[in-house]
Amino acid sequence: MLQKQKISSLQAIYLTFASAYGGVVFYHSYVISLAGRSAWIAEFVSGFINIAFALWVLSVAKKYPGKNIFHILEMFAGKWISKIFSIAYVGLNIVLSALLLTLCGGLVKTLVLNQTPMWATMFLMILLSFLIAGSGIEILARLSATLVIVLLGILFTLVMGLITQFDSSNILPMLDSDVPSFLKAVLLAGGGHSEVILFMFIMVESLHQPKKQFFSFTVGLLISVVLMPGAAIFLFLAVISPEEASRVSFAGVNIAFSITFGKFIQGVEIFLLITYVIVTVLKLSGNFYSSWVASEFIIKRSSKVLLILITMATFLITLKIRSFNQAFYYYITIIQYCIYPFYIVTLCTVSILMLAKGKKAVSRKP
Repeated sequence: MLQKQKISSLQAIYLTFASAYGGVVFYHSYVISLAGRSAWIAEFVSGFINIAFALWVLSVAKKYPGKNIFHILEMFAGKWISKIFSIAYVGLNIVLSALLLTLCGGLVKTLVLNQTPMWATMFLMILLSFLIAGSGIEILARLSATLVIVLLGILFTLVMGLITQFDSSNILPMLDSDVPSFLKAVLLAGGGHSEVILFMFIMVESLHQPKKQFFSFTVGLLISVVLMPGAAIFLFLAVISPEEASRVSFAGVNIAFSITFGKFIQGVEIFLLITYVIVTVLKLSGNFYSSWVASEFIIKRSSKVLLILITMATFLITLKIRSFNQAFYYYITIIQYCIYPFYIVTLCTVSILMLAKGKKAVSRKP
């Protein structure tokens, strides 16, 4: 593997953006079906929850600069416990990557490449992600910076088109869902964006000075996991009614069909489709890179073969998934019931052991 590379505060912010958006862009209709007109509030609430966990990761990492969460866990829990957590981490990343790839492949096939086998589209995306991940986190960060700027330009264009169709009756009255459904929507939205926490487990080892980058990182998280998702869903609901949005699989694309700029531009769905593909490639690249680093930690050996095996395993799983609907169901299930428990248990284990051993060290002092 490449030598450990360091990234700046700005690059870290771009990486959080790239890793915070995965399958969540494909299931916003389900979030809306649960929370109704309150879906954008659910996005804001879930974003603040994720920021709390992200700051927890940073608070642990800043005490041991240059080490990722699994290195820190090994220091306090031993190699076997840390390896168990690492294996679970790699497995979770591979499954999430396979499901995300299937979701994006299904979208592309449905809207553009109807006659092209879905595996061909997925193969191109996974190959590109493999090449980016193999270049190291510094190249991934630079590419993320470039593509995020492109994405922001596309999103700004879409927002300008959406403003002309703003209808306040679609977002009023707010808080129209029952509490259990709203809480489930918060869990679902937060679970999707909380994939950024998984990436941070590895990314923290590449931060120059975690203590000094704490504030800028927090600002980046506020933008990427709170402000942008909440604002996007708010505009989304202002254009299309919650009842209609909850019944459509690709509601965002359908809205893009209706956006016009004068008489010459009728529909900008291709721009939203490009956004989805870029988001998927960046997310897969981050997943592959972080899984590669965790795999090398497990076997204590540097080898690019591990990255090849991770990529192959992801692609083979996609070939076993029968349909978009099956991938959608599995993704929703894992998002809700696996991601939160995994990183909460990991962070609690690290924090408790750090605290316990710290107290022992203090008690031994004369």
